[in-house]
Amino acid sequence: MFNKIYKNFFFVLFLLFFNTQVLADDYPKGFPKCYKGKVSQTDFCPLSAKLGHKLFLVDFTSRWEGPQIEWVRKRIFGNGLINSTPPYHKISYLKIDNIPPQSQKFVYSKCRFKTGVETKFIGDEYNKKCEGQKVVKNIYSQWLAQINATEDDFFSGGKSEQSLIYEYIVHVLREFDDDFGSDYQQRELVIVSDLLQFSERVNFFKHCKSTFELKKADNCRSFKSLLKNNKSFRNYVEVTKPNQDMLKNLKITILFMNHTYQTRPDLHVTLKKLWVDFFQHIGIKSQNINWVHQIDF
Repeated sequence: MFNKIYKNFFFVLFLLFFNTQVLADDYPKGFPKCYKGKVSQTDFCPLSAKLGHKLFLVDFTSRWEGPQIEWVRKRIFGNGLINSTPPYHKISYLKIDNIPPQSQKFVYSKCRFKTGVETKFIGDEYNKKCEGQKVVKNIYSQWLAQINATEDDFFSGGKSEQSLIYEYIVHVLREFDDDFGSDYQQRELVIVSDLLQFSERVNFFKHCKSTFELKKADNCRSFKSLLKNNKSFRNYVEVTKPNQDMLKNLKITILFMNHTYQTRPDLHVTLKKLWVDFFQHIGIKSQNINWVHQIDF
């Protein structure tokens, strides 16, 4: 009888310990289970942890039609944003436009506050031990109002004579001020662009024409030929590309805005291959890149 009680006692202790460990392991390292005293009141970010950062790099150097704006809007704002971003992960928006990357400022850069209700994300619900649901929901409403205000003004602004796509990508990976370093447990760079780099050093509109007479780009030559024929650009990439530490914990999503009114319909095939090889050259492997192609409208 004593042995049976003894075994049952240790079995209960084991279950308690096991469940505690499972619950503890569900939360990312440093996750603030209670917002009070653990989360910044200004940017809603954890005070002592960097859980994740999703940075939207949006290219405004080409004209967008209404359906294209709506397609992008639904993917980078609203429910599309909330349902794809865990609580306390930082969200930042940076425009590619007529401002040089060194001088560009974030349109918005704060952490996604938790909703206060149960979702697919661990920690989205309020913690009964140290939080009130009403208070958490009120703070979430404040965060939501700020992100909605950002959305309202986001798709306005001027265009640019140059399209410094590579420079912006490297800038956010290299510069500490952008707070997109490998000290985050997770990082996702979401690039919204037609990927037609155009600068004084390199012109993809020219590199992606099969004949000089064409008015629209139709077929890109290889990245290898680009480096071979443009030594200035080759040397430039070698001295500016990110190092391996800058690429840790990094995943890239590309919302590929292939404008049929600017290019030939099948350009996206060779242009995508050009960028896959480009990314590979600077150390970003293809398995870490997710391509999302815009549909025709």
